[in-house]
Amino acid sequence: MFHVKHLYSFVLSLLLLLALAAPAYADLVWEPLDNQFFKQHGCSYEDRSYRANGPEGFVTAWDAPDGSVVQAQYQNGEALWVGYTWQGWALINRWEDNKEVSGWVPLAELSLIYDHISFEEEYADQIKDYNGEFADYAGDAAVVNFYEYPGAPEVKHGFETGDVDVLDCLTGASDNPSYISKIFVDENGRTWGYVTYMYGCRNSWFCLDAPDGAGLPVRAVAEPEIVPARTPTLPAKGYTAYILVALVVGATGGILAFFYGKRRKSTK
Repeated sequence: MFHVKHLYSFVLSLLLLLALAAPAYADLVWEPLDNQFFKQHGCSYEDRSYRANGPEGFVTAWDAPDGSVVQAQYQNGEALWVGYTWQGWALINRWEDNKEVSGWVPLAELSLIYDHISFEEEYADQIKDYNGEFADYAGDAAVVNFYEYPGAPEVKHGFETGDVDVLDCLTGASDNPSYISKIFVDENGRTWGYVTYMYGCRNSWFCLDAPDGAGLPVRAVAEPEIVPARTPTLPAKGYTAYILVALVVGATGGILAFFYGKRRKSTK
């Protein structure tokens, strides 16, 4: 006999197979697990990183815009990922002590970290469509390093060419189109290629002339001034929840004491 639990197992197996069959480039859009404000309001997807830059030397993340419960606090300069925004507020998310921490911070207290979007906006007129510039690559690069933007100071993602067919993906070998969609020629005449997605690497640039990126100069970008960091202190309204809990506990204790005393008198 076919039991309900068998049907349940079959459905789960089917869903797993469908997930495995989905295209590798289909990233899941993150949503906070328990933020009630997010669930009840239409928020705009952001997916960019910022630095804490509050006027007091730190930022406070609340349960909701203009909320009353403090979710977390961070000193200025700390990198924070913003998943969503809503009317001048940013929903930040971190994974701390094996649990998700999310909270709302005023956008005015965050400074955007220069990223691939910043670069594309700054050099829009110099970014062109890819036209096979890497198709004839015959080098023997052992690794291909990708960066957030041409000349970024740190490698964002690296591939060893002996482990995956990364060079085939980029050159467009075997009659498959190249993963490169845009190119940019920098001030030194080096050509860079932009890849939207490849083997988990998203929105990144690599140098067509030197795929390993070794010895390339770092691009100077404009960074906002960060207010000196200070140890966070709990805002006045952040105590509200604790005060309410204390009042409830005190009132409950008083009621119990009243009835307990009254009961003792009635039993004498």
